[in-house]
Amino acid sequence: MAEALRAGGTVDLPTISAVHREVIGAERGFLSQTLRVALDYAGPPRPGVPASVVVKIEPEQGNLRNAERDTKAFDREIRFYGEVAGRVPMRLPRVYYTDAAADGKVLIMEDLCAYQCIDQLHGLRHEQVIATVREVAKLHAAFWHADARAELAWIPLHDHFFEEDFEEHWPAFARSYELRIGREAVRLGERVGQHLRWIEQRISERPVTLIHGDLRADNLLFCPDQQRSEIIVLDWQLATRSLAAIDVDRLMGDSEPAAERRGHQLEVFTAWHEALLCAGLSEYPFEEALTDFRLGALYCLFIPVRAFALVGPESGGRTGRLLDAISERLYASAIELDAGALLP
Repeated sequence: MAEALRAGGTVDLPTISAVHREVIGAERGFLSQTLRVALDYAGPPRPGVPASVVVKIEPEQGNLRNAERDTKAFDREIRFYGEVAGRVPMRLPRVYYTDAAADGKVLIMEDLCAYQCIDQLHGLRHEQVIATVREVAKLHAAFWHADARAELAWIPLHDHFFEEDFEEHWPAFARSYELRIGREAVRLGERVGQHLRWIEQRISERPVTLIHGDLRADNLLFCPDQQRSEIIVLDWQLATRSLAAIDVDRLMGDSEPAAERRGHQLEVFTAWHEALLCAGLSEYPFEEALTDFRLGALYCLFIPVRAFALVGPESGGRTGRLLDAISERLYASAIELDAGALLP
């Protein structure tokens, strides 16, 4: 740990006499494991020297490890913090050290456990969703036309990670979830499966920006001080250049429970669109953005099917309950938005 902190630029580091580690965010991150490491020093603490850090490492062997390697999730996040984070107009954690070695990848970051983490199973309140989409609009506006920016060429363009093998896994998902998501949702999922290439083509024709790609409650921290509106967005492993609305649909669709969300989707959309305009993006008409909002809702229907394929139909504990929740929420949200009306 001392070698890593020094290599990352921490100066005047006293001798570390002990480390104490605990797993945090168990069953929250699909493509990583996260630990909080408290540090004991032989000498008195010094300014700028962390008392604790958060360490992200790769998942153990299995489907999730394979998915992480296939998507280059750790490499992507490490490069994001090294090359892009400084230009993101949002509060991000400080990164002390990264290592993208082939035999094991790691991120050592600022410990932000004093901030409030909302359990995604419980869900976000409507005002928290509104505040978050206003914040993420700053990211979208800052990197508009990201497909034309050479310095971002290494970030995947329209990385359809969640769409992968949808047709193959849809029948098993539908059998398991047909009564939970409802017949209307099953019919919508079948139509989505019939028009995968159409959805991909439509997305590729729309304006491109940098998106988080996995924007959900488990990847957010809220300032516990009610007088401050600061929101921290974590976990940039699926950062992608694609349709901005995907982030908004993802957050609202699988992190805001139906009872809290129903009837308020357009409030979320309007708050996000207004924030884009306030950030200086004047070339994105309301009606076009609203169509993209519905298109993003269709894309998000891939997510629970992909998650189902990764964790398996017999997943238990929090992972299984989370899969149940996001399946119900995302399909209900798409239906409420009448997103299916976009399909041929």
